[in-house]
Amino acid sequence: ESPSPALSASDRETVGAQVVEACRKAVYYGAGTVEMLRDEAGKLYFMEMNTRLQVEHPVTEMVTGLDLVEWQLRVAAGEALPLGQQALAIRGHAIEARIYAEDPERNFLPSTGRLFHLAFPPAGEALRVDTGVEEGGLVTPHYDPMLAKLIAWGENRDAALDRMARALAATRIAGVASNVAFLGRVVDSRAFRAAELDTGLIERNRAELFPASVPA
Repeated sequence: ESPSPALSASDRETVGAQVVEACRKAVYYGAGTVEMLRDEAGKLYFMEMNTRLQVEHPVTEMVTGLDLVEWQLRVAAGEALPLGQQALAIRGHAIEARIYAEDPERNFLPSTGRLFHLAFPPAGEALRVDTGVEEGGLVTPHYDPMLAKLIAWGENRDAALDRMARALAATRIAGVASNVAFLGRVVDSRAFRAAELDTGLIERNRAELFPASVPA
């Protein structure tokens, strides 16, 4: 999601300055993503840099109104960036959910088979649907099982989460197991809504995220 609920505006400026300086010293040109981990005291640790756009880039595009894929191509072609840093601003909040052919009830094992039915909510200015599969297609074990990405925007974090919850509830997939219902529970969970986010989120809230199944 963007902006991160774990960082203040001043924190983001500090991190941004560090990343820019690292890229400048490495003489790096092009799209790239620097990943960091933050401990309980708020200290940041460099983890890695990906020298490409990552799967999460739509959240940046939703809050800035920019097309990072276009910018990446322009830089690769030797063009200058269309805008300077001073012209950039964040508007609202965006969150992305990755729809996977996987079974959360079986430790998120990938699921394969034919997509007998596939329906997503209608996309618009505040909801983006990125997908490369279609109804009738076959999900095989040879590729990453991601089916789509839902990216929801809102004036604030709560509004973005509400829109994402509605989008997940309107997503229909039949033929393979998916994580749609699980993601819906995550978005609506108390801890996620309160931005109590860390690497132990799922295990710590297992009772809420994996409720006992009720026979039909």
